[in-house]
Amino acid sequence: MKVKQPWWAVLVVSALGFTACAPANETGPQRDPAAYQIAPADVFKSVPEVGDIGMWMITKSLENATWLGESLGGRTLREPINVIVLDRAAKTPEEATSRLLDAMEKAGYGPKNMHSDGYSGWINGRLYTQQPANGKGLAFSDAPWYRSNNHGRMFGPAKVAGGFVFTGAFSREDFKLLPKPRHTYNSFVTTREDLAEQLTAKTSFKRAGYVDLKNMLDTAAETTANHDGKAVLLVAEQ
Repeated sequence: MKVKQPWWAVLVVSALGFTACAPANETGPQRDPAAYQIAPADVFKSVPEVGDIGMWMITKSLENATWLGESLGGRTLREPINVIVLDRAAKTPEEATSRLLDAMEKAGYGPKNMHSDGYSGWINGRLYTQQPANGKGLAFSDAPWYRSNNHGRMFGPAKVAGGFVFTGAFSREDFKLLPKPRHTYNSFVTTREDLAEQLTAKTSFKRAGYVDLKNMLDTAAETTANHDGKAVLLVAEQ
């Protein structure tokens, strides 16, 4: 069902365009993903049943994503991978993708617009483009763009011995109308936990624990805010 936008949201879109609330967070032009070489320090190796995982969401310019360029206390906010999904029942990449999209809808995280897009995640030696894949400005989200919402992207499916794997980067954002319409960071942990709870309660993807990816940053230049370095692991057996 299409969400009816309030009058002021329609005016914002008409006056400022779709990028008003999701400005680019890249420092260079779009590059060929085949040219990407991940830094060894950005890989967490040998996750059981999964393999090697890139610790960060990757932008179109093949850089580690920073949360829409937002600064917290003068420090750059980096976007960590904080979700891992293992589908043991899917037989093909197409089936794995279909099952993921269906599960996200059932969990209340169907694709919604007015978000930044074009991201990738690194799994076992290659980049995988984001899901949802179709449509500019789409992300998985539990509310419209003009409200505070939990949102994010999944990357995959990557074939592994036990099925197919997706990784994800999810966060909570607030919408600020003034002085200009924009989204501001709220939390990584809140969204990770809500997504895990909703998927576990409403789909075949169940919380199976956590993987400590050790991608928590707290330096003079960079931070991951309240992220604790862990990704929630969700597993579907059927």
